[in-house]
Amino acid sequence: MSGGGNEKQSFPLDKFFFDTLPKNGRFLYIPIALRGHKLYSTAHLWMKNITELHERTDVQFETVDDPSKYNLEVIKEFDGIYIGGGNTWSLIQEIRESGFADVLIQYIEAGGQVYGGSAGAIIMGKRIDTHDDENKIGLQDVSGFNLLNNFSVACHFKDEQNDRFKAWVSDHNLPIVCLPEETGLVIESGVALCVGTKPCVIYFSNGTKKEVSPEESFDL
Repeated sequence: MSGGGNEKQSFPLDKFFFDTLPKNGRFLYIPIALRGHKLYSTAHLWMKNITELHERTDVQFETVDDPSKYNLEVIKEFDGIYIGGGNTWSLIQEIRESGFADVLIQYIEAGGQVYGGSAGAIIMGKRIDTHDDENKIGLQDVSGFNLLNNFSVACHFKDEQNDRFKAWVSDHNLPIVCLPEETGLVIESGVALCVGTKPCVIYFSNGTKKEVSPEESFDL
């Protein structure tokens, strides 16, 4: 999971994803959080540039426009899934309404590797109301996929937001992990490793705060 940013800021997390793909591997790229934005039509070119930046032109990727076309048997043929950033509200609604949510969760539970950048990371948490994305679709359901043992995720985190997320935790009695740009988490078997250049910040449901430095881990 990446805290977001441009290709330079997310480089450490992108590198981890590409380093784990086998030679001549394949992955799914899901840019649908950008649907309706001018960048959506060129998202596949952006990903092509990312593969070149990481010197992984040997890998192939398939850009997903309609998630409903992908069942579990199809996505098992891919070595990873990359869910890009954009609008969190529209992303989770489309993934759910297309039926892809269940497929994605089964893929993860079967050991599949999924990368979530910004909105793609937020939807993995307990709640998704941790950002400032405009809720143009009027979505009322703020629940995420809750794959992080009741932790929610905030991205693009800055120090001046500490009071905001301390209050968020108090209001909801839930823990949250706050990821700056340039920082993210690699999660495997219930253990989260901080990766990048800045610490991630955790607020626990009892109000205590903890900073986890890059290359340090914590249990979810």
